[in-house]
This record gives sequence, structure tokens and C-alpha cells, in this order.
Amino acid sequence: MGLARSTPDYAAVEVMNTDLGGLFSSRINMNLREAHGYTYGAGSFFNYHRAPGPFIVFSDVRTDVTAPATSEVFNELKRMRDTQMTPGELILSKDSIARSLPGRFERGTDAAASFAELFTYDLPLDYYSTLPDRINAVTIEQAQAMAQKYIQPEKMIVLALGDRAKIEEDMKRLNLGKAEIRDTDGKIVH
Repeated sequence: MGLARSTPDYAAVEVMNTDLGGLFSSRINMNLREAHGYTYGAGSFFNYHRAPGPFIVFSDVRTDVTAPATSEVFNELKRMRDTQMTPGELILSKDSIARSLPGRFERGTDAAASFAELFTYDLPLDYYSTLPDRINAVTIEQAQAMAQKYIQPEKMIVLALGDRAKIEEDMKRLNLGKAEIRDTDGKIVH
């Protein structure tokens, strides 16, 4: 589980996750795509709601690298918790978020959706005018603290879709916990 949209940790969590999986140059994408060639793209995001929503890491990978890619995702989650962002990573994350904010108000429908968030998530009316300062105030230490607080690999559920005969044994070797095999309707296969 992630966190609710109204959390006071929002800015720091977004800065941290932008480096982890929110940009093309994110740690997860650079590992899976650039270092290993497992995918065309990978990333992560917090799906915010009024109540805590899920934290999701995603990628489409070749069948033969399902288990190694899963292992690398967990390596990146651990690295995000255990090591601080570099100053360059911090600046890139903050700039990416801050520079994308005007796009939330470019069209009437975008602006209306942004204003609706104020009421939907019980945010103050000055929320968007103060958000850039909150983003820019995030420190490397705060970003790491958010990773340690909200990225909990031991509680994550891995959903691997593919040819069971080709991925099952390698996935089992990762020792990720109890495995459930489900059919296309979500029913457990015995």
C-alpha cells in the first residue's frame, strides 16, 4: 500500500519516486532497459486516492527474463531505501515535477481536474501555488526517509503474467513468498 493523496509527505514521496521510476532516466528504467535490455520501459508510481492507494512498479519484459527482471526491480527498491539520491538525481527529479505543473492548467479540462483535486482530497485552496516551494525544499535525506517509510519490498505482491511453463520455476527460485496460480478470470488454479 502507498499513501493517501492528502499526505503531508506527498512532495518528498514524489521527488523520491520520480528518481526511482517516474522518469525515463529513472533507476528502474535505466536498470531494466539500458543496463540489461529486458524491456522498452519500466517505472513506478503511487496511485493516490482519498485513502491509501497502491504503490506500483511495472514493466513488460521478454518471457525469458521475467525472473531476472523481477530480481532487478527488487534490487532497485532496496537500493532506493539503502542509498541516498545523488545531488544530480535530486535536481532532475525536482525540476521534472516543478516544470510539469503548468501543464496541469493549460486547458480548461486540465485546470478543472486540478481544482477538483483540492476538494476531492481535502487540500488547501493555495495547494498548487505552494507546491513548487514544497518540492524544491525536499532534501536528499528526506527523499531517502520516504523510501524507507513507504517502499516495503517484503510486503509487495508480484504479479507475473506469461507462459507459466516458461516462467514458473525461475520465479519460484526468487523465494518471494507463497505463489498463487490464477486463470484469466482471476480464479485460483489448483
